[in-house]
Amino acid sequence: MQLDSPLVYPSQLVVLKGHMEKLINIGGDKGSCLGDSCGSGVRGEGASNLPGVYIKTFGCQMNEYDSDKLYQILSESYAPVESPEEAKLILVNTCSVREKPEHKLFSLLGKLRPLKEDGDGVLIGVGGCVAQQEGKNIVRRSDVVDFVFGTHNLSVVPSLIDQRRAGADPQVAIDYRDDWEDLPLGVPGTGRTSVFVSISRGCNKNCTYCIVPRTRGPEVSRPLEEILREVRISVHRGAKEIVLLGQTVNSWGLDLAPRKKFVELLEEVAQVDGVERIRFTSPHPQEVRKDFYDLVAENPKVCRHIHMPLQSGSDTILKAMNRNYRKKRFLDIIVGLKERVPDIAITTDIIVGFPGETEEDFEETLDVMRQVEFESSYSFMFSARPETVAADLPDQVPLEIKQRRLQELQSLQNELTERALASWIGKEVEILLDGFTKADPTKLQGRTSQNLLVHLNREEVTLGPGMIVQAKILEASKFTLRGEYCSGQ
Repeated sequence: MQLDSPLVYPSQLVVLKGHMEKLINIGGDKGSCLGDSCGSGVRGEGASNLPGVYIKTFGCQMNEYDSDKLYQILSESYAPVESPEEAKLILVNTCSVREKPEHKLFSLLGKLRPLKEDGDGVLIGVGGCVAQQEGKNIVRRSDVVDFVFGTHNLSVVPSLIDQRRAGADPQVAIDYRDDWEDLPLGVPGTGRTSVFVSISRGCNKNCTYCIVPRTRGPEVSRPLEEILREVRISVHRGAKEIVLLGQTVNSWGLDLAPRKKFVELLEEVAQVDGVERIRFTSPHPQEVRKDFYDLVAENPKVCRHIHMPLQSGSDTILKAMNRNYRKKRFLDIIVGLKERVPDIAITTDIIVGFPGETEEDFEETLDVMRQVEFESSYSFMFSARPETVAADLPDQVPLEIKQRRLQELQSLQNELTERALASWIGKEVEILLDGFTKADPTKLQGRTSQNLLVHLNREEVTLGPGMIVQAKILEASKFTLRGEYCSGQ
């Protein structure tokens, strides 16, 4: 394996709302963190005499999945710990879909420096999409980094660790693979109600703003039998819900020989004993066909929730983005889904301020939002980066205009979300219990098929995570529902 590969500097998006980055405060109390939860901590394996490993995960579900695989790969040599201060090995799994992602990485590395300088043999590795982009530049810029591994190189991390501990110079492994990387199946530990299962890697769509083809390579579908083996293992370890992951998840199978359809995969997963629910993210509008509507409508295990990125409601901007569909096509898909599944929830991604976006273009995006009535959306402000088509497009939108449009869009989305949640008050719903509420650890929470979070209003000692129960919705808050367990079911 070559340890150095050509570097790329793709475009970025600024994420201002709704994404999953969790920031740690190295300088604060041991184990302290900002945001919803600590980035990656103990996975429930219990105490161990092995040295500790701490993985800080930024970004999307694919990165969360990769971090789980790293825990498994390292499980014979390291045990997960709750904070970097406890670790002998610290891994940073980076995300590039961020404003100034390199700056965030090096800022974090600066906070980790005191742990490295204590002379206790701590190793620091950097992986993920920024690692794939920057490669050896990371070790050139930061002498605390012992090794760098790309998105196709998780399986070589133990070797990189061994070489570094044996006295080798900092290592860089960022080669692309043409086939699917051989990784452990399932997830670490037991008892997870919902688990991610990756079904494809990379993307062939080449949207003009997107970094994925550069950081994760061209699309490669995972073999069907390997997917099903991971699903079976996950169910055996307690999973009730399977979340299928892919950059364009419904393109799965198009590169296999013979070709396969995404709906065939969904049907196969649904037949695995113990699978109660199936989710997937994210489908691309270009690949939606009638058989997709039929399966969502007719298979009770497929959840009534679709996250389908819109990006813009303007045909002019969609063309400039190279999105390969137009406003009418997107709306026709939504109509088709809602006709077959009236209670389906639709969520989306939207970019504001793409180069050349006029006020008329922006108003078309708001118009689509009103027509679809998205339950929620991840809203982004475009930020140009080198080496992508969008970076060199004319008519870059000034920052103050992008900020104003983003605020307006999010205000509209808050109204739509409030209305959508309120519509569930008084209804009885099925929820999959997945844990306890943060405000009161005696009270359970779960999600509906529409992916709406429901907090039960009182302690229910006969219930526990992993159970599917009925609840009556009593009230709605800004982002969640509150309900009572229907004990007579």
